[in-house]
Amino acid sequence: LVLSMMMNNVVKSSQLAAIFSEFNAIIHSDITNRLCRKRTQDFTRNRNMNFYSLIYYFIFRNRTTTNAELSHFYSSIDRFEKRISKQALNKAIRKLNPNVFSYLINRFSAIYYTSSLPKKYRGYFLIAEDGNYMEIPYNVYNIYDFHFVENQHIIDMFDVKKVQSKAGGLYDVLNGLFIDFSLRPAPYSELPLAFSHLYRSQSIFKGKDVIYLADRYYGSAEIISHLECIDYHYIIRGKSNFYKKQVALMKSDDEWIEVEIDEKWRKRFRFSPEAMELRENNPVMKIRVIKRRIEYINNHGEACQKKLIFFTNLGEEFSAQEIIELYTYRWDIEVSYKTLKTDQEIERHISSDGDVARNDIYAKVLFHNIAGIMRKELNRSLEMKESNRQYVVNIAQLHEIIHDVNILLSMINGKKRQLKKKIEQIEKMLDKIKVPVRPNRHYQRWGRVMISPPSYRFRLDGRNNPKVRRYKSVLMTISP
Repeated sequence: LVLSMMMNNVVKSSQLAAIFSEFNAIIHSDITNRLCRKRTQDFTRNRNMNFYSLIYYFIFRNRTTTNAELSHFYSSIDRFEKRISKQALNKAIRKLNPNVFSYLINRFSAIYYTSSLPKKYRGYFLIAEDGNYMEIPYNVYNIYDFHFVENQHIIDMFDVKKVQSKAGGLYDVLNGLFIDFSLRPAPYSELPLAFSHLYRSQSIFKGKDVIYLADRYYGSAEIISHLECIDYHYIIRGKSNFYKKQVALMKSDDEWIEVEIDEKWRKRFRFSPEAMELRENNPVMKIRVIKRRIEYINNHGEACQKKLIFFTNLGEEFSAQEIIELYTYRWDIEVSYKTLKTDQEIERHISSDGDVARNDIYAKVLFHNIAGIMRKELNRSLEMKESNRQYVVNIAQLHEIIHDVNILLSMINGKKRQLKKKIEQIEKMLDKIKVPVRPNRHYQRWGRVMISPPSYRFRLDGRNNPKVRRYKSVLMTISP
């Protein structure tokens, strides 16, 4: 059994190395070279910072200053004597077209899903869609480029205090990678982003069983109809005003409802001609609706109840409880956004230029994918070990080790054997970067009463002490 487990891990290391090696070949390809260019004369000469070196520079960027990053990058690829100046870098990064990273994210996903590594739940891929805001460097040009959301506080561009971009991603919750990722202006809706991700990833999941997980914003009739067109199953948390008449007629907490999509409703379909055609031929949409009530204690110590509604087209072979538990897998995309913003510092930019900011963000997503598929494989190795407790890999420590073992050097040179050795090095460190899973842990972080304010900024483990405010003669912690 031990020998079988060791052989299994070796095979996985080889497969991961093969994925990274094939991805490196795509980065070096002529197609990628052409996509990098904003002008036809860009990246036509072989310089010290050529197009593929610049791509890797963005992906593996992890230092706080540009000079430190340049020194680290050139020493990592064993070409320190070729290190360029900060001014030369600033010229090069403005030439790089952000569209190349959208292409690379899609190609990385395509390579990964042709391997035998992707894991499923009862034969289904679990993919989740969600959006977020990404902060962009503040200047007038970026305000025009990324626009702003008007509200009672922001009427025109002179009221804008922070520039943001609307980000959206389609994420594989079982395998730890963004299948697709997009950046758009701040007022952009999440729905067209979701449709673009479904269209672009359709070739990856063609002929495969998929369960699509999404939050309340995605329960529209057009998305559900489109998912039926491409033979996807779905679990979407519903809003209380969605299909309200049909839900009100339910006699139990788990029933199928029928919603007739009339011509007036179909006129609101804007993104999917396939959904429009389906509802013209078959206007009745069948949805399985599951209701649940949860009880919780709010910040004031009061007992509260909340009603939850879930929409799905999964059959009776999936119980209501299993469907609700499957929906909780969606939380992994929220954790990924948090990881990108805190551990990877995705909003720390190296230039005020808008396109460079896009490259910063897309490249961090690519690094998240590289680390993500490794993390899931390492977590499965931990699951195979006999232990009284469940352990998972610490994401932040894994990111540090990926940089420390210098996977960058093996990837940029396309050395498959070296890549395999690097991955095995990380596997040997597994017991040192694992953390225990503590289920049902409810530690009140915000709104917690403190006897006295912290006298120093950092805790012993290096993290920041929480901020506090005075509330009714006591000190309470507040979210950062």
